[in-house]
Amino acid sequence: MSGLAGGSLSSVPNGKIVDFDRAELRRVPFQDSLYLWVSARTPGTSFELRLAPRIYHDRPDYWAIEVVAVGAGRAANDTGIEGGDDIVERSVPLSGITGKKGISVIGANHTKYIEIDDGSF
Repeated sequence: MSGLAGGSLSSVPNGKIVDFDRAELRRVPFQDSLYLWVSARTPGTSFELRLAPRIYHDRPDYWAIEVVAVGAGRAANDTGIEGGDDIVERSVPLSGITGKKGISVIGANHTKYIEIDDGSF
């Protein structure tokens, strides 16, 4: 399986959702913010990995954050893309993009729900 899914519903409309290996919350030293850290394999050497929060009018229970590959040059599709060898980590600060209960990390093959209580901030 290639690990590529349909197009993104986030701020990266030309991206393709890819699967991820790990998603966890971390605090960065000397900062008061909580970050989402995700590790994933890039679907090919010409792709950049991004964490892309979906856009909402009202605050949802779980704010969806997509793991997205954006290609340089040719379009991301299931044909002719070799799996990347490198595991890439990306992070995003969660300030302003948390739902009432937490976040959901959306990959090609699964979604991980992470609850965030008031003590997390």
